[in-house]
Amino acid sequence: MLEIWAATPTPFTPDGKLALDVVAAQAAHLHATGVAGAFVGGTTGEFAAMDAAERQSLAEAWQDARPSGLKLGVHVGHTDLAQAQQLAAHAESCGADLIGAVGPYYGDAPTLDALVAHLAAIAAAAPGTPFGFYHIPSMTGSRFRPSEVVAALAAAAPTTGAVKFTDGDLLEYDRTRAAAPGIDAYFGRDELLPAGLACGVDKVIGSLYNGMAPLAHAVAAAFRRGEPAEAYRLHAPFREVARVANANGGIGFLKALMNALGPDAGPARSPYGRLDDASAALVGELAAAVRAALEGVDG
Repeated sequence: MLEIWAATPTPFTPDGKLALDVVAAQAAHLHATGVAGAFVGGTTGEFAAMDAAERQSLAEAWQDARPSGLKLGVHVGHTDLAQAQQLAAHAESCGADLIGAVGPYYGDAPTLDALVAHLAAIAAAAPGTPFGFYHIPSMTGSRFRPSEVVAALAAAAPTTGAVKFTDGDLLEYDRTRAAAPGIDAYFGRDELLPAGLACGVDKVIGSLYNGMAPLAHAVAAAFRRGEPAEAYRLHAPFREVARVANANGGIGFLKALMNALGPDAGPARSPYGRLDDASAALVGELAAAVRAALEGVDG
């Protein structure tokens, strides 16, 4: 069975403050729709628009709200190593099942050794919790092969246990998965799920699973039955969402769509902000199409 984690949006009020009372509804929704874990405070969660205290409050809210059986992953990456370490230690104190971090994302690390040392120092701040390297070069600009990062990190940090691979290079995904014994390789490109399944993906973390997890399970089930054409057909809404979102504001658009398909987590913070009327209308159209697809697999 495909292990699905949702990269959760951070709930905000209309004036941009944390709306932590929404977290319980988010957690219950994920659990009810077949999601195995919540990955909070990541790219979808707008971590770079939050201060460390807000990120800690978010992790605490998820720890308090998650139902039994829903795993918790906390992203702790930061441009300031000391704050990343503080966030990692705090996430461990909240009982996180997984701690993940991007590398430096303003200018990148100068060498592979520097990147690994940075990540290992974060991992060391949470010595009792599995650590994962969050590879998302479209956001960080990292030029290092994740397979090389994971291999070196596993030697430098004994808690290394995962990688969140948010990239379309499936050959490199395969190399990364094999880079260290027992590594959990979470695939993060929801719009490429059928191709990922063909390359051995069995764990995913992505934003669209906040509202579309049952459809992803149906895609995986069709693939396991030996029906790749049916898996690809069922997957069509993911590809359409990605196409429209990329042309209409990315993270802010996706948050509005997931709000329409689940608990309302409010608007995104700057620079994404509120959608214009045309984009909001597209959200409504897409949400209706996704609901129809979900009814098809649920019924």
